Amino acid sequence: MYTLSLRTDSELKQTFESLPLNKLSTSEIVSEQETMKTRSSDVQVAANRGGKRKAPEGDEHGRGKRRSVKSDEQKSSPQIDRRLAPKRTILRGIHGCVSPRCSASTHRSSFSWYEQDAWTYISRFLDGKSLVMLGATSKWFNKMVMEDDAIWRFACLRDLRVPKLYPASSSWIKIYASAFDGRSHSYLFHQQEKHIDWMRIGAFTLDSGVSLLTEKLSSPLRVPREGTIERMLESSGGCIVKDIKSGIWIADLQLVRCPVCDLSTCDGTMQTLDARHVELFLNEGYKNGTWEYNLIASHKLQKDAVAACGAIFDLKHLKSSSSGILNLKSWTGAPDDSQPKAMIAPHAVALHTRLQENEGIIVKYQTMKAGTDGDIVSIRISQQLL
Repeated sequence: MYTLSLRTDSELKQTFESLPLNKLSTSEIVSEQETMKTRSSDVQVAANRGGKRKAPEGDEHGRGKRRSVKSDEQKSSPQIDRRLAPKRTILRGIHGCVSPRCSASTHRSSFSWYEQDAWTYISRFLDGKSLVMLGATSKWFNKMVMEDDAIWRFACLRDLRVPKLYPASSSWIKIYASAFDGRSHSYLFHQQEKHIDWMRIGAFTLDSGVSLLTEKLSSPLRVPREGTIERMLESSGGCIVKDIKSGIWIADLQLVRCPVCDLSTCDGTMQTLDARHVELFLNEGYKNGTWEYNLIASHKLQKDAVAACGAIFDLKHLKSSSSGILNLKSWTGAPDDSQPKAMIAPHAVALHTRLQENEGIIVKYQTMKAGTDGDIVSIRISQQLL
């Protein structure tokens, strides 16, 4: 550390007189004197301002100059400048939290496992079996799933693939069970000994109360308007049936044994397009056998038949439904394919089976009414080789 001392003019004069004159020229003496005065004035000004003045670069002993040289050497050294070096941070002590105290309820999740709206939405993605399994997990789920008719109504429309909702007299959970239990068909309740096999075709809707039943799928489709059913069949290969119960209908393909004889050795079979109202199996009149099928007409084709066909059309939507069904190449398969083929439309259903060489077929039309004066709740179109 350097100490600054103030010199008066008399002291400066004595200093100059003590120096050997033969070594300093007159100009050098004058320059040195002016420098000393300048330094003295700078010190005086700094003292008046209350600040500190930078130490002179050198005194008579050269100590200041050596420090300056040393400082220059430090600047040229590869060491990091202290002004650029990171400053040390002094850690603060531990202090108490001034925020409101947190309680256990603050961190508790607001999600509830028993949110009915959430589970109602989830149930829209479950099939009937999964819904029953969910309802068996607890009393709460049993009440939510098994007693909410809206869930099963949505499941029925989704799995039956029908866009329109129709009023139902039975609960939708029972309707779903009768339609999708995997074993319920019309021959399960009656004539089980005749039944061989069956296949679900799909669901469609009849809402006009009038339908066209036909055994011909050729375009243009002929619609009989007058006469008895027998005359209609003779003239156009189809007939008009009225008083059909509106709503959702389910169509199945049934394969049964020969209905003519009871011989166990008979290999004769009969193909049946079986359509029924979605609530038929829930009626006691059908279960106890009170409601029966009535033969309304039969028609023989005594020549080689290429295929056995049958179709049911809602007469109100005949134009929109027939366009796709009458395009046989799109759904009947290859010419040598003898497997039964079926097509479903929003308001119609059709069946087509290619036949081997034969002597003709007999076609039967049957309907079932809900009681003596009730609407028609089931329709059958059957074909059998002669």
